[in-house]
Amino acid sequence: MTKKVFLTIFFAEIFRQKYVLTLSTHLKTEDMKNILVPTDFSSNAQKALNHAVQLAVKAKAKITLLHAVETFPIDEAIASASQKLEMIKKSIQSSENIAIDVQVEADASVNFILHAIDEFSIDLVVMGTLGNASLKEKIFGSRTAVVIEKCKVPILVIPLLSEWKKPQKILLAINKFEIDDEVLTPAIKIATLFQSSIQVTIFTDTDDDYVEDYKLHEKNIIAFREKLHAQYPTLEIHAVHLAGKHFRESLQQWIEENKIDILVMLTYKRNIIESIFNSSMTKKMSYHSDIPLLAVPVAE
Repeated sequence: MTKKVFLTIFFAEIFRQKYVLTLSTHLKTEDMKNILVPTDFSSNAQKALNHAVQLAVKAKAKITLLHAVETFPIDEAIASASQKLEMIKKSIQSSENIAIDVQVEADASVNFILHAIDEFSIDLVVMGTLGNASLKEKIFGSRTAVVIEKCKVPILVIPLLSEWKKPQKILLAINKFEIDDEVLTPAIKIATLFQSSIQVTIFTDTDDDYVEDYKLHEKNIIAFREKLHAQYPTLEIHAVHLAGKHFRESLQQWIEENKIDILVMLTYKRNIIESIFNSSMTKKMSYHSDIPLLAVPVAE
């Protein structure tokens, strides 16, 4: 444990049920039925596709595999990309019984992705942090960042070093407790599909009204956990209170020590992308984390 970082963990009793997991009425069965996977045929895009396939198998979802042609000559590039996409589709369907649609268009990748989200009623976008555009291209400084800023559906961002594994632990980071149920739906849905546990966490900055904020956060995180458990009684939900001088370091330490598989953060639509704390924090997390990041948009 790093100096002056306080971790208070509240684990409530887990309700063991003998029946299949069920959800509250507000979690619709059709959620996550259409998954969009943009690809530039890079290795990171392939890893993102691998994650999408596993989700699609569990959710019985359809995958729309998309490539935006941004090179010349256009006709040749479209023909080449179409052939590659069809080969990828055939390869996946040789082993997995899932529906796959392929889309190729001469357009800027961000425009094509945003257009496809509306046209194909996409519920979730799965994409990588690195692409062929530049080996130095990173999330929140790249096309992925622009998509997150403008996108109205959740995006599962897959780091270059992330390999698919069944998610057993999901960490949901929040900075306030008045959150609409629909904002939590993506994390709840993934947890249900894979019978994952959820850890909901709040961070207290020890340099900013530490004692007062700490006590308030400690009280509220327990209440928030109890509220979630009442809504989703068959899911394993824990409350975690993190405190320290640096959000990123505290969060990263918790992720590593507790072997978190997916980090969920909320994005707010402002002039620039802001996470639950600020844009630089999420940017740093994307640089240092090797686990998938689920960015969920919050309307304001």
